[in-house]
Amino acid sequence: MPLPEPPAPARTANRITQAWPHLLLACGCVFSITLLATSYMQSSLGLAAISALRHQATRIDRLDQLQIQLVDAETGVRGYLLSGEPLYLEPYESATARLPETLRLLRAELSPLPEEQSRLLRLVSLVDRKREVMGLAVAAKTMGQQIEGELEGKLLMDDIRALTTELRASLISYGDHNIDQSLENFRHTRLAGILLASGSLVLLILLFAVLQRQHELRDRIADLMAGENKRLDREVRARTSELSSLASYLTNAREAEQARLARELHDELGSLLTAAKLDAGWIARKLPAEVRAPLDERIARLQRTLSEGIALKRRIIDGLRPPLLKDLGLVAALKALVEDYEMGGEFVIHADLPDENSPALPADRSLALYRIAQESLTNIRKYASAKTVRLSLKLEPDTACLEVRDDGSGFANDKLPTVSRHGLAGMKHRVQSFAGRFDLETAPGKGTLIRARIPLGGDSPEID
Repeated sequence: MPLPEPPAPARTANRITQAWPHLLLACGCVFSITLLATSYMQSSLGLAAISALRHQATRIDRLDQLQIQLVDAETGVRGYLLSGEPLYLEPYESATARLPETLRLLRAELSPLPEEQSRLLRLVSLVDRKREVMGLAVAAKTMGQQIEGELEGKLLMDDIRALTTELRASLISYGDHNIDQSLENFRHTRLAGILLASGSLVLLILLFAVLQRQHELRDRIADLMAGENKRLDREVRARTSELSSLASYLTNAREAEQARLARELHDELGSLLTAAKLDAGWIARKLPAEVRAPLDERIARLQRTLSEGIALKRRIIDGLRPPLLKDLGLVAALKALVEDYEMGGEFVIHADLPDENSPALPADRSLALYRIAQESLTNIRKYASAKTVRLSLKLEPDTACLEVRDDGSGFANDKLPTVSRHGLAGMKHRVQSFAGRFDLETAPGKGTLIRARIPLGGDSPEID
């Protein structure tokens, strides 16, 4: 029995519930990607801030180097001018030799800062003029001439100190601004990271809750399905039992009705036909010869008709309830059945039956085995186109085994029409009603084997 389909709102709710994990997972992926991008941005900002600090330190270091080299050069020149010792020229010469490289590096460091280019150009010109003034003073001292420009040198040095101080202050301010901007960006990215991480955590919690809810719903659905399956299984078992009982009742009722009809045909119709045949014979004997002569043909035909009616009655009774089965047992009834079918000449039957002196089987088991053999031979005659049939009955201490094998056309068991299965279903039901085993082996072109094993003990189905 199929389960009822849920209504449309319930199906919509189920689809929405099933879509929740996918939606949360998609949001989680977006949050994770955004958090990764934010982390990358924060790392980039940190690297940029560190690089800016390094450049600031390098620029200030270049300025300090420039100022130190100028001080060293000026100190050397003053020592030489005061003492006249060439030893004091070594610091001057060393410092002036390094000044061009220091200026070049300073230009390279300050090139990204357009606002400092004017100060840089002025500083370069002052340094160049200071070098020129110091060079002239050294040359004049060496040649013993009057030294001029000492005041200009002092003023140039003061301007250079002031300009480097301005550049240092500007670079420090620029660096502080970069640091402040980096700190602000750090705060923003940290806040974004906290929000994204919190959102991811909330999504994970929601996803866990939804999955837990779905797990609970699946458990509930599984419990409902298990309960429904158990209910359906009980219902199927109950209906199967009812149908089996009904089939057994119908089978037994049919056998009982056939037995009743056989008795009535034997008792009533048999008596009438026998009496009519005796009366016809008596009338034929009592009629005068001159009266009987014209009626001889009709009287003979009447007697033949009555004899055929009695034979037909006997055949009908044998089909409804074989008297041999009741009087002489199953083995004798099967032998008579084999002889009847062999009279048709359609196929040869090889019978392997026990001795007639074998212990008698219970009447209900004998009737079931006889009907199975009868139905099998009827099916072979109708459908199998067989040439040879083997029928065997083996009696074991607690089991009777009947086998009917033919060399006919066979059939595909799974493709047999439902209507054609009724005879097989009836045989199978007869066997199962005694808790026996029914086997069918067949294939197209390979004949058919029917095997029925019925226990000889146990309860028998009741016949109402």
